[in-house]
Amino acid sequence: MQNNIKRKSDRGFTLIELMTVLVIIGIVAAIASPNFLGLLNRTKVNVSLEQLLGAIRETQRMAMRQGKRCDIKINPNTNIITADPSNCIFNNRKIDENVDIRTNLSGSIPNISFSHKGNTTKMGTIVVSSNLINHQKCFVISLGLGIMRTGNYTGSKNGSVSASKCKPSTN
Repeated sequence: MQNNIKRKSDRGFTLIELMTVLVIIGIVAAIASPNFLGLLNRTKVNVSLEQLLGAIRETQRMAMRQGKRCDIKINPNTNIITADPSNCIFNNRKIDENVDIRTNLSGSIPNISFSHKGNTTKMGTIVVSSNLINHQKCFVISLGLGIMRTGNYTGSKNGSVSASKCKPSTN
């Protein structure tokens, strides 16, 4: 009788039990992974907008602190944000390569200029999005005082960018 008890405790799992657990794990992973990937891409877009907004605000503050004109340049081809002069921003920013930047700011490399008072002579809209999801965030800067706002962009992922399609975030 002692041998019977010992054999039952040493048996472990059968191949059928292991396969059943693996199939259940596979089904759960197949259901959860699209939601997780969507969340990851949505986060990339949101973080990219925050990086952009942080760089713009930093450039505006540095123009006022240094008492001189500072330009921030947003290159939608390389997703790199720089400043001119370079000491108007602590370090250049690189936006995730899976995020698209579109803008209606003028220039071969779109830019925003801030005077020594923090005012701007440009107004425009910047949209950040990803081709992998239907999620677009926007940033609008006004002429003069440089008042800024962000929101969800309701326009097309292609075509021109418009400030009127930048709606306040509801979340």
